[in-house]
Amino acid sequence: MKVVANIDFDGDCREAFTTYADILGGEIRALLSHRDMPEMAEGVPEDRLDRIVHAWIDIGDQALMGQDMQDFSGRKGYSVTVSADSVEEARLIFEALSKDGVVIMPFEPQSWSQGFGMTTDRFGVTWVVDSPAAD
Repeated sequence: MKVVANIDFDGDCREAFTTYADILGGEIRALLSHRDMPEMAEGVPEDRLDRIVHAWIDIGDQALMGQDMQDFSGRKGYSVTVSADSVEEARLIFEALSKDGVVIMPFEPQSWSQGFGMTTDRFGVTWVVDSPAAD
């Protein structure tokens, strides 16, 4: 079984997923818009045809999905967690996701972790970044 997070966006899914693939070392499997899928385009206004209806990134043996919503109503009550293999990797990921975003909890050692932090990125997605357990 695999559980996959699916994030809604308001027109910036393509940019967000390209950024996430770069930061997390993932491989983009799909970035399909209404224009790419004519069966999904009927009735969609011209200015929204390039919105993403299916985005998929493989990140190791995990995945992240997303799409642009036609009637985006915001995000509430969730976060995406990255559990890095080392404190150095976690710090780099946290710093990259925090760029032009808002740090909720600075990345620093915790009793349970060598490094842990929370941030909302420039796309409005909240991330929890963790590293291996403290010694």
